[in-house]
This record gives sequence, C-alpha cells and structure tokens, in this order.
Amino acid sequence: MKIIFRFLIILVVITFCFGLSGFSIAWAGEEKLTFGANTRFRYEYQDNFNAKYYGDRPKKGEANDGFLLGRFRLGFDYRPTQNIHLAVWMQHSEVWDLALKEEDFYKNNFKRENNPYEDSYELYDTYVEIDEIFSQPLSMKLGRQVIAYGDMRIFGPGQWGNTGRWIWDAGKLSYKFKAGFLDAFYGKTQLHDPNVFSLDHGHGFESFAVYSHFKLPDRLSGVVFEPFFMTKDNDRDVYKGEDNRIGELNSYYTGVRIYRKDFRGFDGDFTFIMQDGDYSRDDIDAYGYHFLLAYNFKQVFFKPRLSVEYSYASGDSDPNDGKHDTFDGAFGARDKMYGRINLFHWMNLKDAQVNLEIRPKKWLYLKAEYHQFRLAEKEDAWYLNSKEYRDKTGRSGDKVGKEFDIVGKLKIPQGIEVQFGCGYFWPDEFAKKKASDKKANWVFLQFVYKFSYAFF
Repeated sequence: MKIIFRFLIILVVITFCFGLSGFSIAWAGEEKLTFGANTRFRYEYQDNFNAKYYGDRPKKGEANDGFLLGRFRLGFDYRPTQNIHLAVWMQHSEVWDLALKEEDFYKNNFKRENNPYEDSYELYDTYVEIDEIFSQPLSMKLGRQVIAYGDMRIFGPGQWGNTGRWIWDAGKLSYKFKAGFLDAFYGKTQLHDPNVFSLDHGHGFESFAVYSHFKLPDRLSGVVFEPFFMTKDNDRDVYKGEDNRIGELNSYYTGVRIYRKDFRGFDGDFTFIMQDGDYSRDDIDAYGYHFLLAYNFKQVFFKPRLSVEYSYASGDSDPNDGKHDTFDGAFGARDKMYGRINLFHWMNLKDAQVNLEIRPKKWLYLKAEYHQFRLAEKEDAWYLNSKEYRDKTGRSGDKVGKEFDIVGKLKIPQGIEVQFGCGYFWPDEFAKKKASDKKANWVFLQFVYKFSYAFF
C-alpha cells in the first residue's frame, strides 16, 4: 500500500505542477532543457485465461481476472550543444488486483524474477547521445535505451507490457547515408524485479547486432531492404536439451526485411530470418517468416485498409534427434503481432490473419482482425505454456484456435489518448485436448496522458 500511495502522490503533484501549463520557454529558438512525464492506466478483464494458462482451471492465478495497470514515466532531456543529447528518465509500474503473484514470475530462464506487470522506480531512457562524430554522419548512444527497428517484429520494445518487454543497457553506433542507415550495437536486456534496483542485479540476454536500411530510388521501384544479424546468448545453465542435459543458450540470427509502401495503393512486406547455434547440447536449426499484402482505399471517405498476413515460426517435429528446431521469436514485439489477447508467441506457429482498418476521423482509428492459429509441428508445444501444452505424440493435432479482435484509438487534444478493445478466442482440437474447451474473452480500456515543459 505504501508504494501505491507514493505513486499516486507523485502523479497528482506532477500533474498539478506541469499538466496545466500550455506554454514552453525556448532560448535562441531552441529548447535545450525539457522536462516531461506521461501516465498510462489500463483496465483489463481476462475470461478463461491468464498470462500463463488457458482455460477455466489454471494452476496459478484465476481464470476470470480483472485488474488495473498503472505506468508512470518522468524525466528530462538536455541538449548542451547541438550534437549532444543527455536523457534521464525513470519508470514506475504498478498493478492492482492481479490474481497472479510475484513468485509466479520467478521461474524462468534468468534465475530471478522478471515481472511483466510491475517494477518499482527504475531507470528508463537514461543515456548520452553524440551526433556528427568527427564531422561525419556518425552517432553514438550509450546507456539504457529502447531499441526498435522496422515493423518491430525482430527488434521491438514491447511497450504494451506494463514494464516493457525489451529495454536495453547498450552502446550503439549509427551511420546515416542518403539511402538509409547502418546500426551496430552491443547490449544486455533489463530484468524487471520490483524488489531490486536493476543496476544491482544481472541482466537477461546478451546480444551483438547489426541492422541496416537501404532504399532503392523510386525510379528503381522504391523497394526497401533491411538486412540484419544478431546474437542472443544466456550463459546461465537453465536450458534442457533433448538428452536432458542442462546448458547455455548461444544463438545467432541472419535475415532480411523487404517492403514497399504505397505502390498504386498496395503495401507489401516480407521478413525472413534464420536461427542457428546451440541450445544446451542441441544444434539450433530454426527459421521464421512473415508476409503482408495490403490495399489502401484512399478515395473512400473513412480510408479503409484491407490486409492479409501470414506468420510462420518453425517447430520441432522430433523430440529425440538432438536438434532444436523451434524458432524463438528473436527480440521482437508480441502484443500487436499474433492476436491481441497475447496467447501466442512467434514460436511453433502458423498464423493466418485478415485485417480491416478504418480512420473515420483524423483523431479516430479502428481495427478488426481475425486469426486462425495452428502449430507448425504438432509434436511441439503451444508456447503460451510449453510444459503444460505439448503432445510429443502429435495425436492432439495442430489446430489451436481462432481469434477475433477489435481495437480502437481516440486522440484527444492536450496530450490525451484513449484506447479500447475486445477479443474472443475459440479453441480448436489441440487447445480442447491439452488445455480447455472453454471460449476466452478479453476487454480493455486504456488512458494515456503526456506532457512536456521546456525551460530554455
């Protein structure tokens, strides 16, 4: 209760002091010191599922759970010169009335709690960034930071989660040129332990990565290529191979994203990625891909966009061959990719999807999406919970279920945004046999308020 009380007091004070100010003071036409804050509250109701289990009889938590999420960020950005940017931001995440307990998030691949719902008074974006090094289009960013590229399928922060799924302590170099950029970074992912300040304990994964962006001239089609390479390592002995021996994770990825936007009303997007390395003593041989084709009806009043997507992540068809064929999703976002209810990861997955998006007004956005989920390999698991939902014989089939979601976004002046939505999941053969034959329902309502105040 003390943490909740402190959080609410800080929220009230900051909102009172800064929220009513509708002006900024700039020196020499530039804002050098800017304070800001944003607050997000979201209510969710989950019916017949939670973050770890599906059905009306979960082993942890409750099948029907309504809870309130709160996230608060406060910080400043300082630019002493045109080429230097210093950012210091904090984040506090809180959850009220969640049935799952803190200890339910301890058993993972990091040997300590990694909580997606709450984390107390942590550093968020806290870094120094230097541009035009050696008078070249070269920049460096060092410190805690969010790293995201492309459509966030490979690198995405996962900001829907209350604590943020992927937040990095990293050093990044970026070189920009006329047709794009080339980035390279080394870093480690933050763990979210609400009881320990993150600088006082270990990290999650370690990675070295290169991500690039090249756009062909419009006369040569205007296609964009984004080749990338990265590693994903965890030196903790927590991974069990098919011979039951325990070891580390040492994996690496190579891939490319290719897309073209607005070609006679069409958008096309394709990503392919291969994963190799070692999963304990097993050889990793996995891959994933995603395809999207969309058409934008620009002449229609509410500007509808109709699209089809297909996401594939390889699975393991033989649990005894010494090969780990399950693709693990890299460092990508999850929440907006494979159903809004968040029952699926980009792992052992076939996801056929149809979307309809409309913008009746500039301040209103609506999206409806339909998914049909199947396992890539029926002998592998449904990775909502791989230990509970796996049939190594394959007799439970590969059809997991269907999902229909509607989400909306309403932008209001003065930095206010409201989101709302609902989702429905109908279980198919595999889910009925291994989890539950009950339908799942989900609703949410989210409120976001942002403001900034420039001193000089």
